[in-house]
Amino acid sequence: MASDAIDIGFLDGCFLHTDADHGASTLVSFHFVRFILFALLLTVVGPFVYRLTAAFFDLERDFKTVADHFDDVTSGLIYAYLVFTLGNYAHTFGWTTLLFYFIGLFGYSALVEVPFLRVSIPGWRSWSIRAWAVNLVGVALVLVAAGFHIRWAWKAGFLQWYLPLFVLATATLWLTICVQKLNNYCTDNCPHGLGIERSVRKIALVALWRIRPRSKPVSANAGRPQYAESVYEIGSLGLSQNSLHMEQTSSPDSPSQPLRDTRTSREERTTIINEQLTNLHYLNVRTGRPLPVCKCQLHLHHWQIFYILAFFTRFDRFASAACAGLVLGIFTQGSAAYGYDAMLERKHA
Repeated sequence: MASDAIDIGFLDGCFLHTDADHGASTLVSFHFVRFILFALLLTVVGPFVYRLTAAFFDLERDFKTVADHFDDVTSGLIYAYLVFTLGNYAHTFGWTTLLFYFIGLFGYSALVEVPFLRVSIPGWRSWSIRAWAVNLVGVALVLVAAGFHIRWAWKAGFLQWYLPLFVLATATLWLTICVQKLNNYCTDNCPHGLGIERSVRKIALVALWRIRPRSKPVSANAGRPQYAESVYEIGSLGLSQNSLHMEQTSSPDSPSQPLRDTRTSREERTTIINEQLTNLHYLNVRTGRPLPVCKCQLHLHHWQIFYILAFFTRFDRFASAACAGLVLGIFTQGSAAYGYDAMLERKHA
């Protein structure tokens, strides 16, 4: 049995499946050495070269500290691993992709420096005619390239997987829109937080109220009255001493009589519980202060669009490898210039 074992080195032991389409019809593929080169390109070499070029030509970019660059590298490693593993770059990453990567990086950088193209996607209503023309040409080129890739997927026999996965990838857009609507609705209607948290806490308060031990009646001494003490820890409920009232029925001059336990009414109990629900124990939120809830607005960034496209340029063809380099270069331009900005931007009052 030992003679039949395949001698596979540590670095080559990663899953690298070779099918008739050079990995295109395989969802997951990986090669350690190629991934290291791929990750270095996307997280270190590409952004570093871009920032030097942008500084030389004074291209538009955000200021970044050392900590910002470090955060970009760590985030970029995650993005690089996902697209490398699921985008078949274990088979297709080569000189063609590398060449067109820098063409996409610097070509897009020069394009967005044109004055009428300094626009953002959320401000599409104010675009000029020339900006609309250029962007529509770009969309047309993407659709043409998509048509070729769909045809190659059909010829390879996995179109039934290729198209549904593309629709699933677009969930980053339409699912984000749904989250935005839900967040804004909760901000307007739930200023004290999500209703489920208040409901769970209310159930706990009511349940603990009902199962708490009864208080014991205590007799008064001849010289001075005594008051009954609760035998349970009130603080465990977060309740005040007003939650239980003991009425003294004896006076210092009267004979010793037991004290009568008068329970709080339903209205008083409800008032006390609602007081506890007014300020739930949120970390770093001071009692009595409003919660830091805010609405969000959708801001689709170009690095997110081209990152999604990079998953589907998975064919071992010159045109597909060139498209892969272009979309990865544009992706790097966005992340290196502005960082990995979120799709949902907070709108603070």
